Amino acid sequence: MRSEEQQKVIMEGVVVFTPEWRLLAHEAGLASYSLRGGLASLRKANYADQQIYYGGFFQYTIGLERVMKLALIIDYLVENGTLPTDRQFAKKFGHKLTDLLTGVADVRSRLDPSARVWELPDPDMTDPAMSALSDFAIGSRYYNIDVLTGKAATQNPVDRWFSEIGRPLIAKRKQPWKDIQWAHALDSAVGSGCSILFETEDGTLVDTFAAAARAAHESEYVAKEGTFLCARIARHAISVLVARGHQVPRTFQIPNLVEFFYIFMNSDSYLKRQKTFAG
Repeated sequence: MRSEEQQKVIMEGVVVFTPEWRLLAHEAGLASYSLRGGLASLRKANYADQQIYYGGFFQYTIGLERVMKLALIIDYLVENGTLPTDRQFAKKFGHKLTDLLTGVADVRSRLDPSARVWELPDPDMTDPAMSALSDFAIGSRYYNIDVLTGKAATQNPVDRWFSEIGRPLIAKRKQPWKDIQWAHALDSAVGSGCSILFETEDGTLVDTFAAAARAAHESEYVAKEGTFLCARIARHAISVLVARGHQVPRTFQIPNLVEFFYIFMNSDSYLKRQKTFAG
């Protein structure tokens, strides 16, 4: 808690770096760092390097969880004039991102209608994406270890992402795919003189140049559109956090939260162009 002297200085409009201020700043910084790292990994994920998907899911889900829990903490502060003291407050939702997103929706319901909040993507993509990401955060992040050690396994998270999010994204694609006749011609010319052995994200065998070219095109498209989808989900949660932060009483000093998330508070066209999410 703040001392009377700190309280007096805050009321006079001077920023005091209280322990609470530092903790909120560090947590917002960590959330931003994790989100940006996760999205950068997902943007370059591909069928031949599937470990990049896992790394992307790890960082992104950690960052998204922390943003949404920060929104709930700030909401509590606005409603009660103090930070929560119940140890179980932040643990109530665990790693269940779907429940946290519902909590964020509840926070949004208390915002002024004029507050600038970025909308979620359409439910037909947000719902399966959040379900897959939530299950990853809860348990399927251990999928490989679970299978290796004989535990009842969840679904392969990369397979699930590509099947439930990637394939629908591909089905929505309006522009024609790049011509891969060159790959078919190469298969005919080389024949059995070359051995190719990979799997796509959903386990389809890649054993020809044509299959490899098709898989590469699909991976790149899903990486671009899937990362954009995740960035928009994060932007929504961040915008609720920032808007609720503006309602914190002046008697309680918090960081300017938007400073940690500037890169996300931009248009769709800007987010879609991002590959490294640096900044």
